[in-house]
Amino acid sequence: MKIRKSWRAVSWVALLLFAGALAGQAQPHLVADLNRQRVDGRSQPFPSEGVEHEGVLYFPAHDPQHGYELWRSDGTPEGTYRLVDLCPGSCSGGGRSLGSFHGHLYFVGDDSEHGAEIWRTDGTVGGEELLADVCPGSCWSLANGWVEWRGALWFLVQATYDASTVLWTSDGTREGTRPVASLCTDLAICDSVSYQFGIFLGGPDPSGQGLLVWTSESHLESLVRTDGTAGGTVLLHRFVEDTQYVDQIQRKVTGEPLFFIDNAELWTSDGTPAGTRLVRSLVGLVDDYDMQSFEVVDGIFYATFFAFNQWLRSDGTAAGTFLLGQAGSASDLTVAHIGSGVFVVSSDGIFRTGGTPETISSWAGPAGPIHDVVERPDRLFVLAYNQEQSRDFLWTTDGTPAGTRKIHFDGGPSPDEYGMKAFGGGVLLSRGRHELWRVDGAGAEVERLHNFQPANGGSGPLDQVVSGGRLVFFARADEWRSRLFSSDGTSAGTSAITTAADVGTFDLGLDFDYRALFKLTRAGGKVLFNSWSRLWETDGSREGTRTYRPRSSYQSFTLNAPIGFVGGRFVYSATLLGIDDDPERCDGDSEPWVSEGHGTSQLLDLNPYFYEVPNGFCTARYVPSSPGRGVVVGSIALFAADDLVHGRELFATDGTKEGTRLVADVNRKRRPFDDPYLKPQPPRFVGDSSDPTDLVRAGSRVFFVANDGISGRELWVTNGTFQGTRRIADLVPGPAGSTPRNLVAVGDAIYFFAANAANAANGAGEGLYRSDGMPGGTVRVSDLTGVSQARDLLAAKNGRLFFVAFTEEAGTELWTSQGTAATTRRVADLRPGPRGSAPQNLKIVGDRAIFAADDGIAGLEPWTSDGTSEGTVRLGDLSPGRDASTPGPFSVANHQVLFGADDGEHGRELWAMPVADVAGSAQP
Repeated sequence: MKIRKSWRAVSWVALLLFAGALAGQAQPHLVADLNRQRVDGRSQPFPSEGVEHEGVLYFPAHDPQHGYELWRSDGTPEGTYRLVDLCPGSCSGGGRSLGSFHGHLYFVGDDSEHGAEIWRTDGTVGGEELLADVCPGSCWSLANGWVEWRGALWFLVQATYDASTVLWTSDGTREGTRPVASLCTDLAICDSVSYQFGIFLGGPDPSGQGLLVWTSESHLESLVRTDGTAGGTVLLHRFVEDTQYVDQIQRKVTGEPLFFIDNAELWTSDGTPAGTRLVRSLVGLVDDYDMQSFEVVDGIFYATFFAFNQWLRSDGTAAGTFLLGQAGSASDLTVAHIGSGVFVVSSDGIFRTGGTPETISSWAGPAGPIHDVVERPDRLFVLAYNQEQSRDFLWTTDGTPAGTRKIHFDGGPSPDEYGMKAFGGGVLLSRGRHELWRVDGAGAEVERLHNFQPANGGSGPLDQVVSGGRLVFFARADEWRSRLFSSDGTSAGTSAITTAADVGTFDLGLDFDYRALFKLTRAGGKVLFNSWSRLWETDGSREGTRTYRPRSSYQSFTLNAPIGFVGGRFVYSATLLGIDDDPERCDGDSEPWVSEGHGTSQLLDLNPYFYEVPNGFCTARYVPSSPGRGVVVGSIALFAADDLVHGRELFATDGTKEGTRLVADVNRKRRPFDDPYLKPQPPRFVGDSSDPTDLVRAGSRVFFVANDGISGRELWVTNGTFQGTRRIADLVPGPAGSTPRNLVAVGDAIYFFAANAANAANGAGEGLYRSDGMPGGTVRVSDLTGVSQARDLLAAKNGRLFFVAFTEEAGTELWTSQGTAATTRRVADLRPGPRGSAPQNLKIVGDRAIFAADDGIAGLEPWTSDGTSEGTVRLGDLSPGRDASTPGPFSVANHQVLFGADDGEHGRELWAMPVADVAGSAQP
């Protein structure tokens, strides 16, 4: 497979051509570089999980701009680069390599649309494609075993937690990828459809007649050979119940016999029932049957055991099965071989045998626990930990004392060297958690190929809100601490917020370390947030920032979601996290809380039921009502909560205990309830939940989605009273419901996505709807023909809708609608082909949308659109080339669009551009 490097030229040519379109338009600019320190070690390569094909290693690696993705290396710095950005931006697409087949590399990846699925690449940038959508949504277990057999690929799939495991095959095409048989119902390999853990597909059996399948974690543990048909499925061995050794089956695709241990017996198999036989009992031969490491070399089985480091050898006969001796006294024994020479590597030294006790010799080697051993044709590479120096070292040996030595790297010692993979006669090594190094086949030449950890770490932003014409945001000030900042979009107007407390002046960074909850909430002209034990508020200035403790004795809590600012009070959902001086209430109780500007306290215990906890740290564990995010309408805030008696229903509050009430019991069904341990004694019958969600205010009403127990989840509306709460429409009659979602208000009406009876019948997906809340006022705008997924519905000031939709032919792209079927369409095909440009972080600025998208040339960068193809343009290439700057989320303050982005030089920092350059003369 040859890798083309034309993307470099293509990306720069495209950038030059695009520059003309941006002439006269100000580009996004960096506001401030708030953190110039190196980031921590989360950016790292994983060569040990890679697959080598035609001189190239394909492996997953992480960097801040792209998350975990598939990389490649041919052993040179210039030939080491990211191959795909499957999940565009800093989200992770995965990249777990499976193997090569007919000139393509196959890997497991997640593009954020299909969940984890099998992809393939021809080894060129942009040459990846989805093999098939094996599990619409996401698979519970995918490719558990990956085997090439009889000119096809074979793998196991478990779609859901309780689904039967299915054997699949593929000829490398989407049409030729299909399920073959259910292991349980078709092949009778397991006896329980609901318990399918530990099922693994091995290679072809030594006879070549089928594939090996074994189960290892249920009461039915067995070794089976199957060709995918019931007639070609035979039991080779049934293991003793609770055996520990099923996973020790040798499954190399070499035609060599299998060796495995069942309880205290050594067995072998040629892949046929007649050829699966007992070699001999190990009773009296070894002192313990806990096998540690093994190898099959030239048909001979070598294994070590934890007890007394005993070393076993077997040729598959009782007479040829005997102890070679002991391999030192250390417990980290690894069996390896160079050609026909067999070794045991341990922190006690290196042991070699010629196949008899008399031929064992040993010499000094790595002095420390062994992490990994890689076999090459004429030597071993050994990764070991030196306890005295508290660091890892790489050793190599050619199988002789004189040829055993430590490998030295340039750049000084590294505390972590791990993740080693055989490559090109030598190895590729993950060193220091963030560097990829190559060691040649002689162990003499070492070279650093790539550093995945940028020198400039980036600050964030970690969370952001707009208040008083300024952006208030958390940012990482150094490797360990985060601080609260305020910005007007200029470098001079960006500064950290500090406050004076009665204990003196201190930096918020001292209170908010990496464990802080970086969630900001705007309410009543203030921005609120909390640490583990305090509620904070700020107006965006240093002088206007203060903190206070709760008025109750429960000192530790977390702000979950705002309910609303009503009556001069901020009401929010909070959960107790700890206890200071009140030993009666356990943590975990989530209830409505209220802040009046001088302190904060629990508004009321909406669900007062609790369990006594005798002899514990606390004496009462309360059942939470778990209030959800609220919506203010008039003088009240509406929210969903569960008081147990009615179930999870719609409540209202004016910010006082007396003014908090149930609005409507939407689901009036009752069920028997009997819990003798609950205090006080609950009613004998409690209500089923309607579970109100997606609360959106439009005019003087609030729309929401709920299930009344009869019509399924449908659209409802309320004015905050029982009489004014009603279901609007029953789009899918019956208990299934239409499940409306993504509600967005346009004037007094709303738009939303929902299923309909026609679509539900033919599986055509969802439609776009409009409702004015009146009887008969809910209509389908578009059936979204060809769209299987739609999300992120937003409305511009002129009423134009923007949303993101996925189709098979164009992938995920930006769509628009002006409220009619004729105007509902894809805006532009920014990345032609089935991958799509993956628009994300949509924000309405005036009459336009600003968003991040990947056109396949410049990576994930900022774009803007007026809803037309001609008016959809990229706002620069902040991280030049195919790297992603991953801009967003976008906020508007002081006539600036402010957002986080990573230009590849400064790390992720705050960027800005004038609103006029995004939305023309339109005002935000």
